[in-house]
Amino acid sequence: MHLPDGFLDARTAVLSTGAAAAGLGLALRQVRLKLEPRRMPMLGLAAAFVFAAQMLNFPVAGGTSGHLLGGVLT
Repeated sequence: MHLPDGFLDARTAVLSTGAAAAGLGLALRQVRLKLEPRRMPMLGLAAAFVFAAQMLNFPVAGGTSGHLLGGVLT
């Protein structure tokens, strides 16, 4: 979801950022270990599709908006 400025307090923002960074690091490590080079073009196509589909926003309660999630789309 897209949140307005000031919606999250500093502690929540810092903890969320740390969790996201750790998850991204683990995901990148797994990609390097398990993904075959010949499958890289398909990964690029899937990423482009997810990026385009996530541009469709819809309103959610409280002045926020949401969009489709990449995990759901792939």
